[in-house]
Amino acid sequence: MEDINFFKKLSKYGLLKEYLKSKILEDKIKNIKLNEEEISNSKESYMEFFSLNDEKSLENHRILNLMSHENLSYKITLYSKVQKYCDIHYSKYIGKNFYNQKEKIDSVKYSLIRVKEYGLIKEIYHRIKDDKDDFNQIAKNYSIGIEKQTSGIIGPLSLDKVHPKVKDKLKKCYLKFLHKPFKVNDDWILIKLEEYFDSKLDQNYIKKLKSELLDKDIEKELLSIYGEELKSFFI
Repeated sequence: MEDINFFKKLSKYGLLKEYLKSKILEDKIKNIKLNEEEISNSKESYMEFFSLNDEKSLENHRILNLMSHENLSYKITLYSKVQKYCDIHYSKYIGKNFYNQKEKIDSVKYSLIRVKEYGLIKEIYHRIKDDKDDFNQIAKNYSIGIEKQTSGIIGPLSLDKVHPKVKDKLKKCYLKFLHKPFKVNDDWILIKLEEYFDSKLDQNYIKKLKSELLDKDIEKELLSIYGEELKSFFI
């Protein structure tokens, strides 16, 4: 284990956690191998990210950042090795994790009218449904919440931030459908779904999910490996 005084210095500068997580990550990817093409692509991506045009600018970058040649090589291949590690260890969990998070990443835009009296909301419902009065103009005139300022428009808002009763109805209706009045707490509500933004499991989101799974594993290992050692100066 490292000298506890070294830990204290890193903690003082706000670098301790990142250092320990980087050490755990390095251990995880130590057996990941890249072929020549992957190494070449990694170098190209690294130079593009740091706007390095040639070998001379790469060398200057190495010196300015106080890196040895070995450390530069590590930095260049790090992202590719991490992605390869994630592909090996987390691919089978992506579908389940995407499903579990879908409410956090799906979003909706809807119109809302909120009043206190059932008689008024019933009248408004029939004016919109039968007389084709404009929902948003009525929201502007009658709604008692902050939605009054936006003519009843709410969102786009992620589903997990929508009130459970409202969310349940929005998930079960089609666009522009006008729900019958229902009560939420002490208010009577009318809603109409304007847009539903359905999240897609594309390659970028797959990478994001894998990265999150890796970070969770590293956080767990951080506590199990270093937890007792760190107690002495965090208590």
